[in-house]
Amino acid sequence: MNSKIVILYNQILSNAPDEIDVINQLELVKKSCETLNCRVVCHSVGSSLMDDMEKVRNEQPDIVFNLVESLWGKGELIYFAPAILNSLKIPYTGVPLDALFMTTNKVLAKKLMRFNHIPTADYFSINELGKLDKARTYIAKPIWEEASVGISDDFIFTPLEKNKLEQIKQLPGSHYFVEEFIDGREFNVSMLAHENGVEILPPAEMMFDSYFDDKPKIVGYKAKWDVNSDEYKQTNRSFGTLENNQKLKKDLTMICQQSWKAFNLKGYVRIDFRVDINENVYILEINGNPCIAPDSGFVAAAGYAGYDNETMIKRILEDLN
Repeated sequence: MNSKIVILYNQILSNAPDEIDVINQLELVKKSCETLNCRVVCHSVGSSLMDDMEKVRNEQPDIVFNLVESLWGKGELIYFAPAILNSLKIPYTGVPLDALFMTTNKVLAKKLMRFNHIPTADYFSINELGKLDKARTYIAKPIWEEASVGISDDFIFTPLEKNKLEQIKQLPGSHYFVEEFIDGREFNVSMLAHENGVEILPPAEMMFDSYFDDKPKIVGYKAKWDVNSDEYKQTNRSFGTLENNQKLKKDLTMICQQSWKAFNLKGYVRIDFRVDINENVYILEINGNPCIAPDSGFVAAAGYAGYDNETMIKRILEDLN
């Protein structure tokens, strides 16, 4: 490609696995870009935001590969980097500013899904707990944080569980909301930019082993990041589970294509779904710029589809903002 690329990533503030994982992504992107004959420079963005972004501008890059997942340790500030790149008129990879803001804010994303008739579970603010159906189960979730931060079975409840309900009421409404808990199968579907728009990669199903027989089946923080936990060890990703159910596979694909258009998505995206016992499909969340570490679900889906890392990165680089 013979382009100069700045790989931009967030400053690491802790040893938490969801934070340091960005280094694994950085190494994959750097190696792939160099294999594609690009000149690569890496810069982090942290406390000195103006100085950090000025360094990026001074590099005069052809492209910024945006790996910023948070700022000052706050996931809700993820859109600051593309906002500044926009203002500097520097081309960058991944989901554009407006789409990143809308998809990262889960409540705003659900409103846009409803507007576009895209299926998602019912949701309520912390101040609307009186509206909950006593016969249903709910989960309290962070509005902004990604990577399953703040998600555990402690926040799954029914309105009849008075102690849990009181705990949920104490959560700050500016940072949490309540969503109906869809008990059923869970799928992750990755989407990769294509010259004709988007390619829907093979769906991966999250398989919950016997450990979850008497527990809520969720991919919480431990299941995603704590390699020593039972939740992690007994949650596995599996491809090809829909080969005998083409209707459900088609439904997931259609919803992904609809979401790509409705949210103005670009580059690479992963959508997490729940499917209930009647095969009704619900979007849990849309993940713009999902993790692309070597062991990530997105890279696994690209590999299952027959693409090496260089092909994946090249297609992301060709779908710029």
